Amino acid sequence: MPSVRISAQTKTVFWAIVIAAFVGFIWLFQSILAPFVLGIVIAYLLNPVVLRLQNLGSPRWAAVLGILGLFFGLLILGLSLLIPLLVREVGQLSDVVPVWIDHAELYLAQLANRFGFDVSLPETEEIVGSLQDQAGQVLKAGKGVLVGLLAGGAAIAGFITFIFLMPIVAFYMMVDWPRLTQKVNELMPRSRAGDIRALLGEIDSKLAGFIRGQLSVCVILGLMYGIGLTLIGLRFGFVIGLSAGLLSIMPYVGSGLGLIMGVGVAWFTTGELSMVGLVVLVFTIGQLIESNFLTPKLVGNNVGLHPLWIIFALMAGGALMGFVGLLIAVPVAAVIGVMVRFALQEYKKSEYYSE
Repeated sequence: MPSVRISAQTKTVFWAIVIAAFVGFIWLFQSILAPFVLGIVIAYLLNPVVLRLQNLGSPRWAAVLGILGLFFGLLILGLSLLIPLLVREVGQLSDVVPVWIDHAELYLAQLANRFGFDVSLPETEEIVGSLQDQAGQVLKAGKGVLVGLLAGGAAIAGFITFIFLMPIVAFYMMVDWPRLTQKVNELMPRSRAGDIRALLGEIDSKLAGFIRGQLSVCVILGLMYGIGLTLIGLRFGFVIGLSAGLLSIMPYVGSGLGLIMGVGVAWFTTGELSMVGLVVLVFTIGQLIESNFLTPKLVGNNVGLHPLWIIFALMAGGALMGFVGLLIAVPVAAVIGVMVRFALQEYKKSEYYSE
């Protein structure tokens, strides 16, 4: 049977429909996708370790069970140690932030009056009141997220479903990973299979370099900051440090916010420049270790994801799809980045560029 030549327009329409159907599926079922997406992410992150054990002679299912058991065991142990401390510190922080804002208003008003500025305006009081309300609400919401998992029928049912479903998804994805990759390979258009494999290999290298590496950097930084701020005696130091480390998934943002929060808390709780200097020292040492040791060793220099692109992707994913959007933001950003670079290379080979 003779082959039928498909026009470029038909191909474009076909792939546009496929992409639209995929995006529509994600959008439609975003409320239930979190355990599936996180399970797939965990499977992707742990698959190289499973492959190493498999190459040493272990059956794949046994390697998967061992790695998943160790991973979730360490995760549960860490959460059981961290959550009570975080609940206590976030609760205390939500109570004192409005008082600190009052003190800051009084200090700034006195400073302004000293230089001849009149700041006793109704608008100033409204702004300060709004800041107090917003700060209290944000911190109480953070506390509520931690405490809410322990109360409420629907919430706890959803949480239990999430906790039990996520490892099941991760297990089956890890066991069936070779079969899934083979199926994907069989579905590739034969004429461009080589190009698609090359693109997928580049995407995998970007994701491996960033997700596995950057997550490790974030956890290590969070523990370093948290322990360091606690050792110097900063109140709420552990929750500030851990938050700064986890927010370091957005380059420069996490450490910058953590430094501002740490300096502010140090000043309001002690009023001593020496404590402020110690906080700055902790973050400076953390940044030196991160930039000279952690990032080069764990992330590498060939990730190819610009910090601004990562920040935009995380903000856009969170705004559009909430928690699921945050989970898929960086992988989608990496895929788009690789595809754009490939498109630019093809464009420079085409007649559109040469003519």
